[in-house]
Amino acid sequence: MDKRFVLILLCASMLFCGACGDSATPVETTAGTIDSQTDSSVETEITDGLPDVDLDGWELRISAHHDVLSDERTIYSTELNGELINDLIYNRNLDLMNRFNFTMTVIPGNGWADDYNRLKTSALAGSRDYDMAFLLPFAANGNLVLDGCLRNMLDVPYLNFDQPWWHTNVNELFTYDGYLPFVSSDYLLSSYQYANILIFNKVMADEFGLNGIYDMVRSGEWTLDSFAETVNQVSGDLNGNTVKDEGDRFGFATNYGYHALTFCYAIGEISVRFENDEVVLGYKDEKFYHLAEWMYDLFYNSSSVFEIGWDKECDITWDENRVFIQALWMNDLEKFRSYNSAYGIIPYPKYDEAQEDYYTYVDARSGGVSIPIDATDETVEKVGLILEALSCASYRDIIPEYLESVTNSKLTRDDDSIEMLEIISAGRRWDVGYTMATTTSYTWVLHNDLKASGGQIASALESRTPATIEYYNKIIEAYKELAARG
Repeated sequence: MDKRFVLILLCASMLFCGACGDSATPVETTAGTIDSQTDSSVETEITDGLPDVDLDGWELRISAHHDVLSDERTIYSTELNGELINDLIYNRNLDLMNRFNFTMTVIPGNGWADDYNRLKTSALAGSRDYDMAFLLPFAANGNLVLDGCLRNMLDVPYLNFDQPWWHTNVNELFTYDGYLPFVSSDYLLSSYQYANILIFNKVMADEFGLNGIYDMVRSGEWTLDSFAETVNQVSGDLNGNTVKDEGDRFGFATNYGYHALTFCYAIGEISVRFENDEVVLGYKDEKFYHLAEWMYDLFYNSSSVFEIGWDKECDITWDENRVFIQALWMNDLEKFRSYNSAYGIIPYPKYDEAQEDYYTYVDARSGGVSIPIDATDETVEKVGLILEALSCASYRDIIPEYLESVTNSKLTRDDDSIEMLEIISAGRRWDVGYTMATTTSYTWVLHNDLKASGGQIASALESRTPATIEYYNKIIEAYKELAARG
């Protein structure tokens, strides 16, 4: 494995020593462990700092949600099967069960609505059916707070949010008045799988002399303007019918929903924040207005963009070499390994060169971790211990391997793309507005109103503002009530 990414990922923790844990008496399992693929000299650079605690065979019961990517398979494995990530997850869990002497049971999900309702019903009834939940906040929207069925994650012992395996952007953004309903860390592989990325076709890059994209990213020149110039350069009416259709060549292919919405986050916008007892709405600035005009011109006034259906595969296959850049979730790269046309991975463009960093959005379907409100204090302490350990071990052993594995195509390994994934991963962002409201909400204004507005989006934002403020004010009040419970 290329250790460059691991070393960069661990640089914030170089003062630590030791490993993420020592082995104890093994628990029963269906197969043996596999050899570690991580260099021991790198492993010893970091520790979770947790005490040696014997949980005396305690059973950790996890309620898992179900989605095409982020179901129970991203946190749990029943046996070794030779697949890299599956086996890493299996061994991580086994090592920690040995270390702390506990067992783990995962209750699979049955679908978005059912998964949350099952958790809520149990928690509010005081049934204590689950100790921890891998839930889908997007499925519950604001009810995640309004229902009052989740513990305050800020009060959970052992969780050290200063450590690099915690996703600070999530945990700070969803904290209000001292209450945090769920957390995200590297324990959630889905927090990487659902990150929005772009890939470009290397065959077409050679054909059109566009081999400098990696260098544009490195130099900070990969911006909205250079993106538009690039995709317009490649597009062409191949079938000569003067109509944009799937027989042509396109500079960019994307769905007009969650992938297209990522441009908002790429330029540094966040739709909703809670600050000082107020709902603060984003988007209402010249930068966002310019983005709307830019997207309208590119999507509707040019022949450069091919629309992919919502949750659909692109009708133009990659090996046809008629799409230069395509929008994906990171885990979609698994599908591209079998293609002959090589791809490179790049981030979404910045607003301009003055913007320091590249950002991307992590779809709310990536999930979160919470503790039911009916959990006892003793259970909460045990969950905190295990969740911190799981997060550290994932950061060290699983995430670097995953990021490298998705860059390896059928033909070649791409060190440049590994570097790009470092940049993308560092710039992942989340949003209260995306997570706590539906796809008809203020946050989705570019999806719902861009075409009809002709790119002049300000009036659409204003029309959606009063209902949005009212909705989130209710959530703020619920936050306060939950914080007051202590």
